[in-house]
Amino acid sequence: MNEHSGGGQRTRLVVSWLVVSVLLGYGVVQTVITAAKLFTQ
Repeated sequence: MNEHSGGGQRTRLVVSWLVVSVLLGYGVVQTVITAAKLFTQ
């Protein structure tokens, strides 16, 4: 049972890291798009 609950914690950690990287990637994409618009104007 302990191994299973530990795996659950690890899965939660992986999911949280995925969410963080998606948010960071989205922010970077938005910044690049905004910069591209400024430079093209």
